Amino acid sequence: MRLLLVALLAMLATGAAVHWALRDPGYAVLAWGHWSVELSLVDLLVILVLCFILLYGLIRLLARVWRAPRDIASRLHLRRAERARRGLTRGLIELAEGRWKESERLLLRSVSGSQTPLLNFLAAARSAQMQQAYDRRDEYLRRALENNPNAQIAVELTQAELQLAHGQTEQALATLNHLREVAPDHAYVSKLLGRLYLQLNDWEALAKLLPKLRRTTAMSPERVEDLEIKVLSGLFARQTERVDLERLSAFWEALPRKSRQRPELISLYVDQLIALGAAESAERLLARSLNRLWSDALAARYGLLTPVDPARQLKQAESWLRTNPHSAALLLSLARISRAAQLWGKARSYYEASLAENPSGEAYLELGELLVQIGEGEVASDCYHRGLNLLIHGPHSLGRTHQPRLERDRYIRPQISERLVNDVDDIYTV
Repeated sequence: MRLLLVALLAMLATGAAVHWALRDPGYAVLAWGHWSVELSLVDLLVILVLCFILLYGLIRLLARVWRAPRDIASRLHLRRAERARRGLTRGLIELAEGRWKESERLLLRSVSGSQTPLLNFLAAARSAQMQQAYDRRDEYLRRALENNPNAQIAVELTQAELQLAHGQTEQALATLNHLREVAPDHAYVSKLLGRLYLQLNDWEALAKLLPKLRRTTAMSPERVEDLEIKVLSGLFARQTERVDLERLSAFWEALPRKSRQRPELISLYVDQLIALGAAESAERLLARSLNRLWSDALAARYGLLTPVDPARQLKQAESWLRTNPHSAALLLSLARISRAAQLWGKARSYYEASLAENPSGEAYLELGELLVQIGEGEVASDCYHRGLNLLIHGPHSLGRTHQPRLERDRYIRPQISERLVNDVDDIYTV
């Protein structure tokens, strides 16, 4: 529509100009020295227009000739860049598909025309690494850094990753320590350092790095917690090898408060205390922890302590039963403490209550030992059979048709735990 309107306006303008020229063509004289030219004004205008067109075309031609070398160079550069881009793409594909030699060749061949030679050298270094050509790998990394000094972190991170993959722990440690100086808050540098310290079992260095790993997003909180357990396990093992109880306790108190409240770490510390002969300290720590925050894992660990004062420990554990009547771990610990105190009837009832809440092969076997001890061999045989089934085949091996005949051939009922809560002093005696 717009084109049609423009054409219409052009036709109108042309018609008006022709009408004006025919009506009054005008008169013009051009004189130069003894020469003079007479012509109509219309002819003069036509000549001027033609001269302008010729002059414009000549100027455009000269400009095109002047720019020709630059245009040719630009076209050649674009062709080289496109060829380099295709070479980089093919080289990365070969790298991903495991053809290391071909990948290295393509990546290096396309470096000269590449707009991102850094990527070519980094990828070529990985290809050389996969061919175990470590000298070439280091050379490509050096050239990558020379090509782009601003990419020092990227180049050295790649170098550290490749060194770690090759098992060059000393070189990787040197590279990562240098990176830590250059970028002290870099999350991935901290993650790689943590991985290296873990390989080296350098627990002290890893313990110092843990606060930074907790703040970083490079590792999930769950992974950091698992790492913390490994670190403290290693540190505790080293502490017990070379220091006494006092220094181990000082080390525990120096840990962050949040760490000292984690059940997994408390269990580790309890194990170290017991290894150093401080069973009473271990018992008090578990009791304080369970009074502050309940944990089935710690409740189970409490029952595994070698009783120093069984009566006191039994009283302490029974106080937790009022707020945690359905804790199978607590009931099992109560059974073990009662058995250590030679309260056979109470131990049996607690074993049965624990099994009613959560059957376990370990509890069945311990109950079987207790039943043999009090002379009920037939029921003990059923417990042994059921416990072995659980340990070998898992919980799915339980079946209602194979329930053991406990408490005068009656099935165990969960209500027994509630009865224990209501009267923990006068239950089932033999």
